[in-house]
Amino acid sequence: MTSIVSSKGQTVVPKKLRERFKIEPGTTLDWQDDGKALRVVKGARVPRFKGGLHWIRRLGQIPSAPRRKDPVRYSE
Repeated sequence: MTSIVSSKGQTVVPKKLRERFKIEPGTTLDWQDDGKALRVVKGARVPRFKGGLHWIRRLGQIPSAPRRKDPVRYSE
């Protein structure tokens, strides 16, 4: 099986190989160079986060917006 490398250095893993080796979105591929050949080894699946505290907010630990709508007044 063959695939073409794009101008950005990206390539596609053929569908038959993705199915055979259970390569899903988030799976890491380790590219190994032994000096004579290039080898791709399937690594662990890495969970994807949207960044920041988004995953904690989904658990309900941190509210996504302030609960109070009235302005805070300071007295001196």
